[in-house]
Amino acid sequence: MIERRTILASALAASVLGSATQQASAMGAKPKAKDRPFKLFDCHGHFYTDDWRKYPFNAKTARYGPERMVAKAMENPMTAEKVLKFWDEAGIERGLGVQYSSTYFTDNSYLLDIADKYDRIIPIVILDATAAETPQTLEKMAKENKIAGVRFMGVPDKNNEFPFLTDAAAGSWEKANELGLTITLMPISRNDPGKAIKRVGELAGKYPNVGVVLDHIGFPRYGARPDSWGYLPEHLELASHKNIYYKYTTFLIEMLLADETPLKEFLEYTVGVYGADHMIWGSDIGNSEVDDLEFVQHALDSASGLPLEQQKALFYDTAKGLFIPGGRGAA
Repeated sequence: MIERRTILASALAASVLGSATQQASAMGAKPKAKDRPFKLFDCHGHFYTDDWRKYPFNAKTARYGPERMVAKAMENPMTAEKVLKFWDEAGIERGLGVQYSSTYFTDNSYLLDIADKYDRIIPIVILDATAAETPQTLEKMAKENKIAGVRFMGVPDKNNEFPFLTDAAAGSWEKANELGLTITLMPISRNDPGKAIKRVGELAGKYPNVGVVLDHIGFPRYGARPDSWGYLPEHLELASHKNIYYKYTTFLIEMLLADETPLKEFLEYTVGVYGADHMIWGSDIGNSEVDDLEFVQHALDSASGLPLEQQKALFYDTAKGLFIPGGRGAA
């Protein structure tokens, strides 16, 4: 866990980060949420507090290092109250609290506490998929904490296999299948990325009562594969599985813009492949360091050419039917 001296050492970094954030905000007013004939469902909200005594940091998986993550959390904590204020401004009715590995790893305490307090927040916890106790923990959390699913994370081993996609995780997948929970995955692999994506499809076929959610739609990179809008053949083959869902996020939009990807054309192609009834949207608030309302508008604008029913599916209907507190139960 992050100790007190690390938090104190991060004070200067927090000050610098805060100044940068203020400067970015001063460059232009935040756009107001436009009137629209549907509410939003945020499938990717991250929550953390600066109350490090009650909720100690465990930031060892933070992308830019634990000290910078602690500085960020101390300067600009993503508390329930702050995120819910953003949800109100953006026209978001409710959404997911996705456990943030970068601050707490697998200690889901803060997430479960705020989800218990605010019913607008539906928890998606992080657990070790290969731990012997995880199936029992999933059952307990589904009953007592009304989780809608679990996020499995980790890096590939020397054989380029993710532990949560191996037979070592079978017990956790079986329990999620029994309970009708969702499993959110983010298998990022620089070496043979198609291998992990293909394995996701195999597990979806084996466990049809699990709603498998692919974070950031599996990171298609337009600059690398402009012929298919960045999607690998393995990405496209997943469309045959009716229990896989694809999360369109601010983080992905950032990457697409960096690749100079035309968002509208990309999204319309993606909806054509997977169907709007298998797509969901998430703000990634708490992770992406952007103007959150501006990127909500980026997402909405990119979908403006879709029929209204498809827009409603992408931004609300699909998620509402997928993420059931406590799980959907047996098939």
